[in-house]
Amino acid sequence: MLTGSSARSVAGGNFLIRGGEVNAKRWLWGVCWMVFLVLSASATHAEQTQIACITCHEALYGKFSKPVTDWKGSIHSQHGITCDRCHGGNAKVVVGKVLQLSPTKFAAIKSAAMSTAHGFVGKPSGQALFNMCAQCHSATVRMFASSIMGKAYLNKKGGPSCVTCHHAHHNAIPAVPKVCAQCHHDTTGFTQIDPMNVTDATIMNLSKIRIRLAKEKTEGTRPPLAPGFSGELGSYQIGLLAFGGVIFLFLIGCVIYMILEKES
Repeated sequence: MLTGSSARSVAGGNFLIRGGEVNAKRWLWGVCWMVFLVLSASATHAEQTQIACITCHEALYGKFSKPVTDWKGSIHSQHGITCDRCHGGNAKVVVGKVLQLSPTKFAAIKSAAMSTAHGFVGKPSGQALFNMCAQCHSATVRMFASSIMGKAYLNKKGGPSCVTCHHAHHNAIPAVPKVCAQCHHDTTGFTQIDPMNVTDATIMNLSKIRIRLAKEKTEGTRPPLAPGFSGELGSYQIGLLAFGGVIFLFLIGCVIYMILEKES
């Protein structure tokens, strides 16, 4: 039998245990509620920062979704540069579920997103393309526009544009000379020139490079006999080597003489 005080202690213990269970449940519900709020806030933020161009094109098929597919993983994508940075327009238009929109609603959203009032540019060419790229790459575009290839493009004489080598949406640093082979059958020496700044001087330098490479291919590459010496020795180098040879032979003779002296 338990005394009154013992019974109260046990009862108090049960009460504390039950109280702990209540507190644990409240704490667990509190954590769940906080997680829900965080997830809701993240979803709301994602919806607010939704890029209309990406949402719309990603939901479409074929050639309409290809720009987004190409853009993903590109240098621009990695640095957070989205469609509106280059093409303008209103990327903040709320698109919703594209495939469930009526033709009238879709046309209205498309018109709002591709609004010329917001500076929308579709597929620029010529100077307009250079102006688009120059928003971020002004120095490079200016240099290329003044080069032989840039002038040929602007004058519609078959020169490459920025997107010829860097691609329009899957932007990347092109692999030289592989990318050059799109237009040039012979890419010898292209890795030793600046493809963004091809001038008359560049062509002259390329000719010298090709002559040297052809000579090396024919004669083979011979390492210099000594630092600073060329493959073909001049009279000065020959004289210096001859003098060095005499000194070397003299030292050998001294060593042999000293050895013979010790043995005698």
